[in-house]
Amino acid sequence: MDCSKEAGFALLLVTLVLATRTQLSSPQGTKLLANLWHSLAAWQPLLGVPVVRTQILAITIQVLLPGLAIVLIHRKPLSEYGLGLGDWRFWVPIAALVFLIQIVVVVGFLSRDPAYLARYPSLDAARRGGSVFWLWEASRLVYMASWEFLFRGYLLFALWRRMGTLAIGVQMVPFVLMHVVSHKPPSEVYFTIASGLLSGLFAIEARSVWPIVFLHAAGAVLLDVCIVFCH
Repeated sequence: MDCSKEAGFALLLVTLVLATRTQLSSPQGTKLLANLWHSLAAWQPLLGVPVVRTQILAITIQVLLPGLAIVLIHRKPLSEYGLGLGDWRFWVPIAALVFLIQIVVVVGFLSRDPAYLARYPSLDAARRGGSVFWLWEASRLVYMASWEFLFRGYLLFALWRRMGTLAIGVQMVPFVLMHVVSHKPPSEVYFTIASGLLSGLFAIEARSVWPIVFLHAAGAVLLDVCIVFCH
């Protein structure tokens, strides 16, 4: 598949992924999968909670569909879509520095903002701490990895080979829109415009999605920890 066809296919597939996860998380989608969710909830009650179901669906779809596309359609190694370590000597110190900045921002500002206090952790049961909290945070790490693989891995690197620098802006658009439709706090939505662009640039320079996975996951978990245990 040449670069133009690969870029077009990637855009269509990511659109399909986002539309599918949104539809399956809706009341209609829940009814469609009612028997599955009922069986799973009988085994583990947490699996009957809507936000947990949404996360499971998102992880599955965001990994499975682009992963199969890379292997079966594009027929390229996963490392060409950011899943290798890339130039780790370049990105490790930068990611460490950015994480230190994240600590200051999260601890000093976001964890005290009423909008974030009302929103996070997304799972109500996790707000009480305990084992449920840590189980939820572990699942968030997996979710962030799938999320970044979709945008800063598969989509970005597929577009990069055809569009060059413009790909960084294109992959940012659906990333921001998903925050909008998820009703995230306004400041978080605006922040994703800058973070989406910078994350895309960082992933390209690092030739890897892993520093972005680390920063996104670490920031999300740190915010939840501060909200639950520091208030």
